[in-house]
Amino acid sequence: MSINKCTGYLLFASIVISNVFIAAARAGDYYIAETGSDNNPGTITKAFRTLSKAAAVAKPGDTFYLRKGRYRQPLKLNSLTASAEKPVTFTAYHDEEVILDGTEALKVKWQKYKGDIYSASLDREVWQLFIDDKLVNVARWPNASFEDGSIWDSHLCMRYTDRLYDYKEKKFLGNTKPGIIYDQTPVFADGTTENEKLKNSQTLAETGIDFTGCVAVLNLGHWLTWARPILEHNAGDNHFTYDANKTKMSKFLHYYIYGLPCLDRQNEWWFDKDSKTIYLYAPNGQNPNKLTVRAKVRDLNVNAEDCSNIRFRGLKFFATTFGLSQCRDMLIEDCDLMYPSTNKFMLGHFGWAKGWSAKPTDNIMTFIYNSGEGPFNNIVRNCRIEYPNSPSISIISPGSTIENCYIHDIEWDVNSSGGSGALPCGTHTTIRRNTIHTTGASEGVRPGPNSTVEYNHVYNTSLLQHDGSSINIGTASQPGTIVNNNWVHKANRQGIRFDSTGTRFGVEAVIHHNVIFDTKSGNKFKGDFHLIFNNTAFDCFFAIPKGFGDTEIHNRNSLGRNNLADLFIEWNLKTRRHGIPAKLDHNLDGEGIVRTVLCDPNNFDFRPLPGSPVIDAGAAVTQSDVMKPRLRLSEHKWISTAPDIGAYEYGDSNYWIPGCKFEKASTPVPPDGSVTVRADADLMWLEGYKATGHDVYFSASRLAVENAVKSKGSSAKTTAPTNAYRGTLKNNIFEPGKLQAGKTYYWRVDAIIDGKAVKGDVWKFTVRNGAN
Repeated sequence: MSINKCTGYLLFASIVISNVFIAAARAGDYYIAETGSDNNPGTITKAFRTLSKAAAVAKPGDTFYLRKGRYRQPLKLNSLTASAEKPVTFTAYHDEEVILDGTEALKVKWQKYKGDIYSASLDREVWQLFIDDKLVNVARWPNASFEDGSIWDSHLCMRYTDRLYDYKEKKFLGNTKPGIIYDQTPVFADGTTENEKLKNSQTLAETGIDFTGCVAVLNLGHWLTWARPILEHNAGDNHFTYDANKTKMSKFLHYYIYGLPCLDRQNEWWFDKDSKTIYLYAPNGQNPNKLTVRAKVRDLNVNAEDCSNIRFRGLKFFATTFGLSQCRDMLIEDCDLMYPSTNKFMLGHFGWAKGWSAKPTDNIMTFIYNSGEGPFNNIVRNCRIEYPNSPSISIISPGSTIENCYIHDIEWDVNSSGGSGALPCGTHTTIRRNTIHTTGASEGVRPGPNSTVEYNHVYNTSLLQHDGSSINIGTASQPGTIVNNNWVHKANRQGIRFDSTGTRFGVEAVIHHNVIFDTKSGNKFKGDFHLIFNNTAFDCFFAIPKGFGDTEIHNRNSLGRNNLADLFIEWNLKTRRHGIPAKLDHNLDGEGIVRTVLCDPNNFDFRPLPGSPVIDAGAAVTQSDVMKPRLRLSEHKWISTAPDIGAYEYGDSNYWIPGCKFEKASTPVPPDGSVTVRADADLMWLEGYKATGHDVYFSASRLAVENAVKSKGSSAKTTAPTNAYRGTLKNNIFEPGKLQAGKTYYWRVDAIIDGKAVKGDVWKFTVRNGAN
C-alpha cells in the first residue's frame, strides 16, 4: 500500500517503455504473477512470471499489473524510450502486496557454534540479515540497536580516544594519531569519568578481546567517517592500529568495532567472507532452523540506463532499491523502500556509498543520476524511504523533484562523506514537502545551486558526526537557491546553514519564512548578497557572520529583514553581537522574546499573539531589494497593511504546516498527548494528501470521538452535538472555544478524499493550569 495508506509497503508506478521498432504497436494490459510463465500471453488468467519478460514486450501505453508476491529477478532497462502521452505502467494489481525483494531465504542446516550462537556454510556472499523481515543487528562493540535507540546516540554506541585539542596551545594531546587509536574514557569538567549519559564505560582493554581482523568504523574526520580493518590488536591492550591511507584525522574522535568477536547478544549476526560462514545469535536464543532467515544478495532490483518516460507505482522494495542513470521524465510514485541500502563492510568493501554505480564491489545507495544541464524532470513522489544505511537517495539530476516523501532512520554507519548529506541533490532540484528525521550524517538536506527547498519538516539530525546542519547550502550551491517555509528542530548541530570554505564563500541565496528551534549550534549564514527575511528562530542563535578563514568580509551586501529571533550574533559567541555587516531592519530580537510574542511555540503554534508587537511591524521585501540576477524572490504576501515579523501572519485563515502529507490528517497542533495547552488554543493539523476538506470531531470523551459519525445538516459552527461532530472545514484551523484548565480533551480529523472520509486517529491534549 502507498504512503497514504500508512502501511510501509511500496507502491510501484507505471512504466512506459518504447522504441522505434514497437512505437506503432497497439497498447494493452498485461499481468505478471509468481505463478505465471513467460511462455504465457500475459493475460489475467495466464500471466507472465518475470519483469524481464514484461520489459521485452512493452509498448507505449501498456500497463503491467503485478499480482501479489515477492519478485527477486532484477529488472534491467537499457535505451528504452517513451512519450508522456503513452507511458508503460507497472503497478500493483488492486493494491495487492507486491514486493521487489533483494533477499533470498537461507535454506541451510544451522549448527551450534557456541552457546546460543549458530553457524552455517553458504555458497554465496551476503551482507544484511532479516528474521521474518525484521532486521538483525550486525555484531558490534559497544553494543547498540534500534530497539532501545542507542544506535543513534554517539555516547552510547561509540567509544572515545585520548586525542584532545588544546585550544590555548593550539596542539593535539594524547597518543592517538593517524594509524593508531588509543581508547580512553573522557574526563569531565568535574573530574569524573562517567555521567548520566555515558553508559558505555567499558574500555577496549577491559573487553579482554583480540579485535585483530575486525572492522573499525572511525568517526575521526569531523564530518568524515571511514571503515578500516584493524591490523593489530592484542587482548588487554587499549590501542589498535589501522591503515590510515586516504583518511584524515581531526580533533573530534569516536569509534566502534564490527566483527565475529563482538557477537555476544541476541539478534546479532556476522558473515566471514573468507570461509563463507554465517553466524547468528537469534532473538531469545532460538534455533534458527525453526525461523525464516533471509539475507540480502543484491543491491538493485530496478536498474535503468538511458531511458525516458518510465514510471513505477505501487510496489515495495525490500532490502533492495532502484538506480536510474542518464534517464529523463521518470516517475517513482507511491513506493516504499524498506532497508533499501547498506554497506558491505563484512565483505571487505570500504568505499563510501556511491550514487551512480552498478559494480557489485561498491557500496551502493538509491540514485538518480544525469550528466549535463537538463532539466531531466525525474520525479520521486509520495514515497517512503525507511532505514537506508546510506544517504537516503542521491538525486544528481538537474531539474528533478522529490516531494511528499517520508524519510527516516538514515545512515547509522555513515559510510559516506558526511558532507553528502542524508538527502544529497544536484542542480535545480525541487525538495518539497518531505518529512526527514533521525539521521546519522553531519548534513541533512543538501541541494545544488538554483534549488528550491520548501515546506519540509526536518528534525533529529546530525546525530553521529561532528559539525553540519539539518539543511546545508554549500558554497557552490548558494547561487539561486531558495529555502522557505520549513520547520527545522532538534538538530544535534546547526539548523540551517549557508556554508563556506576557508578561502571562498557563496553568494545570492534566499532564506525566508522558516521556523528553527532547539538546535545545538544555532544557524549560520555565511557568504554575501543574501536575502534573509521573515524567519522565526528560538532556543538557538541566528548568526550572520562577518568572515571565516581567509575569505573576504561576508554579508556586506546581504539583507536581513522581518526576522524574529532570540539572538542575532556575528559568530558563535553572545559577545559578538555588534559586528554583523549585513543591512538589518524591521527585525525583533532579544533572549527569550520569541516565546512572549507567539501563541504557543512549545506546542508548535508559531502565530503571533493578539496584540503582539510583531503584527504589521515588518516591511515588504521587493524586487528592488534583489541585488543580483541569480537571486530568486518567491511571492511574499501579507494580510494587513504591512508584513508581520516572523514566519507567520496574524489572522491567516490557514496555518501552514510543513512535511509529508499522508492519507490521514497528521501533525496535530497541539501535539498528541501535550499537557501544556492554553485554554484559548486553536486546533490545527496537516491536511490529508489530496484532501478537499476535513470533518472535525471534538469532545471531552474519547469514546464519543472514536465512535462519532458525521451529522447531516450540521455546520462548522455547531458547538456541542452529542456525537462530537463539529463540522466540515475547508481550512485547517478549528476553534473549540474556551477550554477548562486541567481538563483532557480528545479530537479527530477525517480527511475527505474523492468524496469519501478517511478516518483519522484520535488525538488528546490536557489544558494546563494557571494563566495563559
